[in-house]
Parts: sequence; C-alpha cells; structure tokens
Amino acid sequence: MGKIEINNFTIADLEQAIKNVLNENIFNNVLDNIRQEESLNMYSREATADMLCVSLPTLNEWTKQGIIRAFRIGGRVLYKLEDINNSLKEVKTSIKRGGKSC
Repeated sequence: MGKIEINNFTIADLEQAIKNVLNENIFNNVLDNIRQEESLNMYSREATADMLCVSLPTLNEWTKQGIIRAFRIGGRVLYKLEDINNSLKEVKTSIKRGGKSC
C-alpha cells in the first residue's frame, strides 16, 4: 500500500480538497445514471412499431402527423418510452370485437 504524505496543508485545505473530489465523483455518478436511464428508455422504430402493434409505415405517418414524437440522431429515429405512453389514449368500449390481437 502506498504512503500518504501531507505537507503544508491546513485542515481547511484538506477538507476543501476532499469536498472537491467527492463533489466531482457524485456529479459524474449522477450524470452517468441519467445517461443510462435515457438510453434505456429510447426505442428504435422497429421496437416502437412492435410495441404498438403497427407497421413501420403507420408509425411513420403517426410521427409526421404529430401523434407520437420522435427524435433523430444521425440517420436513426428513436422514440422515448414516455412519448410512446403519452401518445396512447384510452378508449372505453363495452363490446369486444374480432380482429388481430397482439
């Protein structure tokens, strides 16, 4: 284990140095957590279409019409989980009809 040498440091200087290191580490950890959460809640066009049980052309039309928000980075189009959930509207029906089920 290495030696620690402290020369010409006052207690206040040492406390400030420790606070700076802790603040930097905490800030970096929080920033990393935010980035991870954002990246985990972003979905590709294909994943979003599968989630909503629609085709890619339908999802594209909904995006153009402003029904669902999309984000572009480079050539990729991504959808936030929050925006996917916000685009859904509740429909109250009392009759179950046939058709394709996901």
